[in-house]
Amino acid sequence: MEHLFNKKNKNRVLKAVNREISYQKLTAAELHQFVQHWYYDDGLDPFEWIIKQKHLDKGTALCLYWMLQPDYFCKFKNEDEIKEDSNYETYLLLKEIEERYVSGFYEEENFSFDPKEEFLDENSNTKCIPGQMLVKSSGTVFERIDIEFAFLRSPNEKELKTINTKIADAIKTIQISNPDFLYNQTDDAIKAIIESVEYWKGNELGKVKINNLSYLWMDCIHKEHNWNWIIWDWETGNNVGVTNTTKELTCLSDTIINHTIDGFQQSSIISDLYQDLAGVNNFYDLKKDPYSGIGLLFSTDYLKFRE
Repeated sequence: MEHLFNKKNKNRVLKAVNREISYQKLTAAELHQFVQHWYYDDGLDPFEWIIKQKHLDKGTALCLYWMLQPDYFCKFKNEDEIKEDSNYETYLLLKEIEERYVSGFYEEENFSFDPKEEFLDENSNTKCIPGQMLVKSSGTVFERIDIEFAFLRSPNEKELKTINTKIADAIKTIQISNPDFLYNQTDDAIKAIIESVEYWKGNELGKVKINNLSYLWMDCIHKEHNWNWIIWDWETGNNVGVTNTTKELTCLSDTIINHTIDGFQQSSIISDLYQDLAGVNNFYDLKKDPYSGIGLLFSTDYLKFRE
């Protein structure tokens, strides 16, 4: 199936996920991949429309259903209890999918999906789930494929020199407003970065390359949490970042200072994310996760790593 899904299809799905084109323009096959690539922390708005489409494949509807984790709601005694839960909107979407799926609303069966492959085991609580939603759908298996023409790799010698140069430049930027600053302790450096951001918010930047503060921030993550320098390599270029040891999570150089210098986020998030990444290997380890939705922390467990 993957060989029939060409580069153009992948680009269309990627653009829809990134909100560069409307998901309403996607073909049935592209919708099947869209469902598997959507950042669910970004909300469920696309699916309010998608599940009402007759051309939606039955396997795609089943895939979406399980991506929304219907078994979560089996722990509740009744709908009144569910209404008190913060995920009630998801529950309503699941019920609508169930109704359409069971009634035969979705007629196309090109893409097979089997809940037992990824979402069910002998310990799963499925007492609240209709039997039809537990059964593998007909069609050809069309698993999640890479739609980003990208991979992770370690920086080469030239790139490491550039990173060190940018860290040194960041220190000089801080020293303009804080002449006594020395980069010895990461906690102190984080405070200095925040103070520098606040200082330059009210002053003309001129030739000051404020974004270099991102490199100093990432170096603090590197030293404090043992995250590794990484290159997120794209077809059209690459981006410097730091990633955890399992390479499941990545912070990129063009985000945290851009997000704070223009006032989009409070500068305190520079410290918050730095602290919250302690001991974190995946999103589930975070006590709270406001970071992925605003583009400060990226999931990269699906990207290949090349030495």
